[in-house]
Amino acid sequence: MVFRCQDYVMFGDTDASGIGHFAAQVRFLERAEFYFMDAIGIPPDHPVFRTVRLPRAHLEVDYTAPVRFGDRLEMTVQVVRIGRTSYTLGIDVFVAPSAVQAMRTRLVIVAVDPATGRPTPLPDVLVERLSPYLVPARDDTPIPRPS
Repeated sequence: MVFRCQDYVMFGDTDASGIGHFAAQVRFLERAEFYFMDAIGIPPDHPVFRTVRLPRAHLEVDYTAPVRFGDRLEMTVQVVRIGRTSYTLGIDVFVAPSAVQAMRTRLVIVAVDPATGRPTPLPDVLVERLSPYLVPARDDTPIPRPS
């Protein structure tokens, strides 16, 4: 299953040349992850967060096409991997309505015990909610730039 959401490129997301600033574009990924977690029933105030924290441990981004102020972005979220103490999301960003891919990402999130700061097994409720979005295989070869 694929989760889909939308966002817009705001003026503050762009650099002096008028295209999306690479660091500002990470906020699109953060919002896509937030919308996804909310949609699967794990909002920020979910009881699971009393026993576990979910810091982002690793991020890979391929910027494949520029985004500009006012662009409507279509974002997809899939679960690429569910491990014992971590899971990986694949978040892809497309410029609508052209469907040109602007970003291809992998985001690794680790379950951490708040008392010890050490990795801990993923809570069962989280695994249960993530599992329907687990893709059997995702082709993570870099996307060629549009010509």
